[in-house]
Amino acid sequence: MNKTFFSRIFTNKIFLIVLSFVISFSIWVGINMDDTAQTSYVVSNIPITIDLPESADSQGLKVFNKEELKGSVTVVGNRALIGNLSSDDIEIVPEQTDSLTSAGSYTLSLVAKKKSSSLNYTIESVSPGTVYIKLDRNRTVTKKVENNIDYTIPKGYYGTVLLSDDEVSISGPETEIKKIDKVVIEDTIDEELTDSRKSKYDVKLLDAFGEELSATEGINITPSQVTATVSVLQMKYVDVGLSTSNGPSSSAISEFYSIEPDKISIAGESDTIKGITTVNTDELDFSTLRNKAYNINKDLEIPSKCIDINSVNSVNVKLDLSSMKKKKLTVSNFSIRGLDTSYDAVVTTSSIEVIVYGDKDELESIDSSDVTAYVDFNNTNVSSGYKETDVQLSLNGTEKSWIYGDYSVVVDISEV
Repeated sequence: MNKTFFSRIFTNKIFLIVLSFVISFSIWVGINMDDTAQTSYVVSNIPITIDLPESADSQGLKVFNKEELKGSVTVVGNRALIGNLSSDDIEIVPEQTDSLTSAGSYTLSLVAKKKSSSLNYTIESVSPGTVYIKLDRNRTVTKKVENNIDYTIPKGYYGTVLLSDDEVSISGPETEIKKIDKVVIEDTIDEELTDSRKSKYDVKLLDAFGEELSATEGINITPSQVTATVSVLQMKYVDVGLSTSNGPSSSAISEFYSIEPDKISIAGESDTIKGITTVNTDELDFSTLRNKAYNINKDLEIPSKCIDINSVNSVNVKLDLSSMKKKKLTVSNFSIRGLDTSYDAVVTTSSIEVIVYGDKDELESIDSSDVTAYVDFNNTNVSSGYKETDVQLSLNGTEKSWIYGDYSVVVDISEV
């Protein structure tokens, strides 16, 4: 009968539900009664906060450390309370900061403090117990990047290294920044290069003795890596030509000038350089020259995508025009070019006297009809009224003669 009674009870669903509730409640009560016991707990990853005294702030001093300063704190208290503590509830600070008055290295004793006094627990210990810091002024400098890349190329080729960044910005503690003498990238390429090569390199800091400075706390390099392209280019020895404007071509007066140096070495990709035989100077404006000897330095116009290997940059032009003669022409025929159709213009200047220099035989046959004179209004803002305007002059049918000087005329402009 008893067996039947117990069998009924344990097959009754309501009884089983009530029994499960009683057991769960008993377990919960047991756990919570245990939470009243005192226990210890470690709160980790707590930032170490260092507030500098006013005397340090006024000098521009700041803390430089390579890594973020963090610590941990052991606390004792009610299990239910301390189990919910985080790094936001506790702060770690120096015991005192009065000694932080100048740049230097310091070891500070640390203490932990509650951020809320209403929470009932005890701080037992802090780890680490001390922290090492560097105090200094922040300084930023810009340094040129030098490439120490060793490589070999075939004969007849020229190699050059192009950097993605010629300079880097370095910021950090002033004491460490002063140790930096050079900024370099370094590599040794063993095989002979016949094609260009691109690689990325870490920037290295060297002291005055050429020794690499180890990673320094608080030093930031921007950019910290530089891409270097070792360009392998074909070399070529080319002539230097004289480029002229407003006068004779260089070929027409070749006996009157010399260029030093008259040849230079350039380098470039083979497709670029194969058609280049001459590198010209920038233009020599004959309208500024008279019949005398000149000694002029002219910059070179290095072709696009080519390199002046020896960095000649400019040449010396010796030009002797002392044998040329002078002639004056009266020009009275002027035309108008490039004027907007909504305006009309009339040159009111009746004539101008123009000075011409040139070969004696040419000058004898030149007259004012050989001079083209016009006022050019292209790319000019126009308004009504009398305007003194430059007049453009050129000689026709001559090889060794040119017009000297600048000239202007008065133009009457009116709306149509």
